[in-house]
Amino acid sequence: MRLLNTETGQFEERDPESTKYAILSHTWDAVEQTYEEVRELQRPYASNGVLRSSLAPVRSPSNRWSPRSLMPSGASHNRSLSNPERELRPLWDNPELSAKVRDACTAAREAGYRYIWIDSCCIDKTSSSELSEAINSMYKWYALSAACYAYLADVPFDEDHRASRSSFRRSRWFERGWTLQELIAPLEVIFLSQDWKVIGSKHTLVDLVWDVTGIPEEALLHMESLDAFSVAQRLSWAASRQTTREEDHAYSLLGIFDINMPTLYGEGKRAFRRLQEEIVRRVPDQSLFAWWAIFTGIEARQDLVMTATLQNAARIAFNVWDGASTSFLATDVTLFAAGGSIRAVSHDDVFHRLQLSHLPATEYTSTPHGIRTQIPVIPLSFCVPQHAAHYPEKYASSQWYLAILGCEHEDYPGHLLGRVCYIPPSESGVEHLYCGYAAIDPTPERGTDVPELFPLSPDTLSRCRPEIQLKTIYISHPERAIAGSLGATTEPHRQIELTVSSRARRTLLAQGYSVELSGPALDSPAARWLTLSKDNDRVMIAFSHALDNAGRKLTITARVTMSQEPSSSSTREIHGTPISVSWSDYAPWSRSLGSRKVTISDPSTSQQFTVTLTVSFAGLSYYLLHVVVAAETPVAVPALIAPPWGLSSHPLPTNYSIYPDYPTFDRSPRCFLDIMTIIFICS
Repeated sequence: MRLLNTETGQFEERDPESTKYAILSHTWDAVEQTYEEVRELQRPYASNGVLRSSLAPVRSPSNRWSPRSLMPSGASHNRSLSNPERELRPLWDNPELSAKVRDACTAAREAGYRYIWIDSCCIDKTSSSELSEAINSMYKWYALSAACYAYLADVPFDEDHRASRSSFRRSRWFERGWTLQELIAPLEVIFLSQDWKVIGSKHTLVDLVWDVTGIPEEALLHMESLDAFSVAQRLSWAASRQTTREEDHAYSLLGIFDINMPTLYGEGKRAFRRLQEEIVRRVPDQSLFAWWAIFTGIEARQDLVMTATLQNAARIAFNVWDGASTSFLATDVTLFAAGGSIRAVSHDDVFHRLQLSHLPATEYTSTPHGIRTQIPVIPLSFCVPQHAAHYPEKYASSQWYLAILGCEHEDYPGHLLGRVCYIPPSESGVEHLYCGYAAIDPTPERGTDVPELFPLSPDTLSRCRPEIQLKTIYISHPERAIAGSLGATTEPHRQIELTVSSRARRTLLAQGYSVELSGPALDSPAARWLTLSKDNDRVMIAFSHALDNAGRKLTITARVTMSQEPSSSSTREIHGTPISVSWSDYAPWSRSLGSRKVTISDPSTSQQFTVTLTVSFAGLSYYLLHVVVAAETPVAVPALIAPPWGLSSHPLPTNYSIYPDYPTFDRSPRCFLDIMTIIFICS
């Protein structure tokens, strides 16, 4: 560890475990003095901190040298000869030395510390290996220090620091990511004002610091190990803090979780993903998955399905956030803002509460498909009143669940948390688990109306126990970021342009359709017309769009019509009934707006066509159209036997029922044979 000697101003390599030293915690200014700059200032000085020669030049702040200053003469020259010690100036008198470095060394030296560590000048940041080592060792270095001086550059000494709007409470030091571990790791933290006067210590101000940071005194004063606090709790302490580099949101938390991992500046948000992957491998705590909003419209020990909020809901719509990641792992530490109330539950306790015959210890294995693990789930149909439940058409084929997590909310002790999730259909058996949410209408009297987490009481678990499944699922790897796409997805749209995708165009041409996209017209700048023609049949799709909220809300509408052009035996064009569908989106724009299916009929033959329309984001103000047309030829049911009550022998009508007061039978061939069997029996 490279330390700065507070007496000589020279760097020294020391073992931190056997050296008594102070350490500085501060917020960086726009310009901080670096290791190279301090090293350059040290060169003219001997190891004892004084100039090697009375004639050694002393730099001025402007870095300009006066020839006269290098030529001792007159009285000045005589004084240096008669008393040469007066020309030996220590490094601390050098005006080019940063005031922060000088004052920090002075504070430490006056307190009896010979060494101090200052991150801005004690790390050679030109060496990536040294920087990575320092980042991975920083928590340990702060923890081993005899005293940590927290310099609050924006806090005056003579004010009431406990006042509700005090500079202390609003200090930038409490808002930075790196200062979190610098507050927690050292046992002794001394707060200094902007003029380097002692405000108080972590011990004397612990209640105030707890109030400002939300970190309990048990963690601040090392009364309990950090492992006693859930992963969600620890991440909540960092949720509102800022870092200059996006990667530092993760790197500044390595020591909080006792994790080492390589630093790769340039990886962006993937650093936080890597941190979470390391956490699940090292820490048996599923509160990592308990981020975002929790449903609070439930009384203690109440069965979830019986809550008044859900029973009285007109609609409980399960869905996926547009434009947001659906991964079980959070994309950003800010999502843990409410995690301070989440407590971890041990695997043994989860096993006791679920009372399943088998619940293996949770493991997480990295695979090409993602992180494989096992998790107990309950089908959503058993957790909420089904009269109000609605599922998105886009995910209609997916199975929706509450994933049971090994954690609980402090307001609902004894209630495991269930997270809304869904599993898309998979023929290979590789089932990926994704997050969703519930939108409750009308808005509950308390709490959020879009929860992602639901408390599961013992009564809920007891009722649903026969339906609990232990699923082997995969948490997907993060999607590849497309260069430049992030900015495009957040900017407002202008005039929308639509283009038929090349794949759709080739498929339609192979089916014999000609494809023509026209528009806009002078009187309809927001309109486009897509025409698909084959023989005498023609599918016409009229697109229009509307932009609201200064281009941040988009609505696209498609009006689909089937028509038949006049043939040699027909003198007029025949049109079917138009059908309209629409898409809506808000900035940040989703990669796909989803698919809409329209079933239309040939007005002359009653042949049915299914047109599937998909709209995908292709860039700012550009969208791709994916069009699939599938023909469905109706199968006529032959008249095998006349009904015994004398009706004419014709194929059964589509709405036919042998019992007029009963619901219509299915029209499948098997159902027809069942009907005929009944007819024979009645005969």
